[in-house]
Amino acid sequence: MTGSARTETHEIGESSQTRRISESSTMPGNPVVEALVNRALAAQRAIDGWSEEQIDLLLRALASVVKAHARPLAVASVAETGMGNVRDKTLKNSLASVGVYGQLAGQVGQGQIGFDRDRRVAEVASPVGVIVGLVPATHPVATFIFKSLIAIKGRNAIIFSPSRRAQHVTQEVGRLIQQELRAAGAPTDLVQWLETGSTRETTAALMSHRHVALVLATGGRAMVKAAYRSGTPAIGVGPGNAPALISNDADLRQVARSVVLSKSFDNGLICGAENHLVVEGTARQRLVAELIQNGAAVLTESESVRFRDAAVNPETHRLMASIAGHDAATLARLASVERPYHIQLLVIPTESVDPENYLAAEKLAPVVSLFTVADMDEGIQVCRALLHIDGTGHTAIIHTRQASLTQRFTTAMPVSRVLVNSPATQGLMGLTTGLIPSMTLGCGTWGGTSTTNSVSFRDLLNIKRVAYCTPEYA
Repeated sequence: MTGSARTETHEIGESSQTRRISESSTMPGNPVVEALVNRALAAQRAIDGWSEEQIDLLLRALASVVKAHARPLAVASVAETGMGNVRDKTLKNSLASVGVYGQLAGQVGQGQIGFDRDRRVAEVASPVGVIVGLVPATHPVATFIFKSLIAIKGRNAIIFSPSRRAQHVTQEVGRLIQQELRAAGAPTDLVQWLETGSTRETTAALMSHRHVALVLATGGRAMVKAAYRSGTPAIGVGPGNAPALISNDADLRQVARSVVLSKSFDNGLICGAENHLVVEGTARQRLVAELIQNGAAVLTESESVRFRDAAVNPETHRLMASIAGHDAATLARLASVERPYHIQLLVIPTESVDPENYLAAEKLAPVVSLFTVADMDEGIQVCRALLHIDGTGHTAIIHTRQASLTQRFTTAMPVSRVLVNSPATQGLMGLTTGLIPSMTLGCGTWGGTSTTNSVSFRDLLNIKRVAYCTPEYA
């Protein structure tokens, strides 16, 4: 579910990172990288012939150990990164482990995975080999176990490059996984990671190594672009900034409940969560009342100014990195915003759909902007404009009872996922929709990435087609 973590976007400059990757191809091999990749190659070959039953038993063990440690790992994540909250990270860790395992168990990850009898075409899958997985600070444990499970399901090995802000908790979950690999008789080198203190040059050398088959890039925008420029095939994700279009015929009580539930989850760190509420004018007053009933603080003009002055970087016109992942009550205190109830979400009215307006951009915090439109035609235009500022290709949400409006909205939105009458975070997790749970959400060519899929193990396979001569020709 994860997308671009703005807290990490400025860790690596795009030009310097690209230059380092280019230089690494002409430099002698990095001994750390060579050792990791060689061990991964050997481990991957060792499980190449494992049966589906063996693989699924192994995945079950890996998922179970992370589920058993979901809360202490959540505590460690919050303590190290300073982002999110323990309750929601615990749930996220559980869903990314046993929830994902439940989707993988029983599926075929190697050999013939399908046969179209009418067309007489078989699909035969092989592992891609060694994968590099980037791990963001926003979701370190969930990303680590998710990518481990889908990699091993396809008989691949994976090497992680953790965010510098989450290196210790990443190693903690890695050690748990390696213990289970050893107990199951599997090579521990199926899952490896760069140790604490590894440099950006090491990550660049790893991504561009000649024996690395694929990079799974989840992290800041610059790192994702660096992965695509590494010379190695990559599956990346883009930023969120999802708009939610709200028609006057929507169930506004359910809308408010959904928005607060979704955008307050893990203190707003889910990139596909609602970033903007675009509401039809005749429904605005009722929606505001329902939002307040559900614990949101709808800021006045003076409160909005105080929040901007306290929380926005005047040079970048974006929320300060230190704001990401803090709860709404803490952010409210920054601007001396008080309410006679516990504040779970900040709702800030605005009219400016402009790149210079921080409220029109992605906000990895429990903060949403509120736009008011005359009708749904204007609403669709505003949603498209917001996506073009940030988040093209990711996700959009609509709340309406009109099937025709849903169809118009879906057609107009340049996104890979449209959620209908659902909280965005829980919908992307597959809790309130039929989407498969995934921690890597592609944004397609709209977002400059290679797939629109909610990435799973099939994206980590080489699939060949075997086509038989048709009876008509014979």
